[in-house]
Amino acid sequence: MRFWVFRNLAGAVALLAAGLTQALLTQGLAQESNSGPVVVELFTSQACSKCRAADVFFSELTSRESVIAISWHVDYWNKLETRNGRWRDPYSDPQCTKRQRQYNKNLRGRRSVYTPQIIINGMAEAVGSDREDVGALINAARASQPVAVISTRRKGDEMVFDIGATETGGEAFLATLKPVVNTEIHHGENAGMVIKEINVVTDLQSLGEVASEGGQLTADAPQAGDHCAILVHEPSQGRIIAAAYCPT
Repeated sequence: MRFWVFRNLAGAVALLAAGLTQALLTQGLAQESNSGPVVVELFTSQACSKCRAADVFFSELTSRESVIAISWHVDYWNKLETRNGRWRDPYSDPQCTKRQRQYNKNLRGRRSVYTPQIIINGMAEAVGSDREDVGALINAARASQPVAVISTRRKGDEMVFDIGATETGGEAFLATLKPVVNTEIHHGENAGMVIKEINVVTDLQSLGEVASEGGQLTADAPQAGDHCAILVHEPSQGRIIAAAYCPT
């Protein structure tokens, strides 16, 4: 009799544990499915020797389904004089530097900048080659960020974005990206190297304001071979409250 009671009690405990495990897994999957992508922005330059490790790490991040990874090439490294001369990054743009300075003003209270730097969801920053810090920030952003849903589709020569409700609303931007670029470096700190880079920004345009209740925005589709991503910021280039890649 005691053996029968023990065996059935053990069976009940096992069933209860299995049910609890399944419930936790289901809850975890539901939370994961309800969480939006984490936006990872790398500020870099082909003229910066310390940026190469960050470029490699960043290329790995671009393969994650839950990450929107965008690379901005700043222009202040173009002035660096080395024994191999100067290298002007062909993808550098003052607009990228301006964006980085605004982030550093918001997050660090200063307009001084450095590379490689990674910004997570417009809310946190880290050295772009520091895998541990960046990984921790991505996990923290995924666990805590409020998310607005963006539905994207292509309609003829236009991209259509249906943006869900947010607490504050914000401003939407469309970043045009080169999915992959390979550049042979002839001068500067990286002379003699061929650098492969992913999701390089070549243009950024404002799509206008997004009300707190959401709404629909449209934009011209990118040219053949290009890609794009939509970012919705809180005012003054604050946190990113919604984001999505354009459909390919």
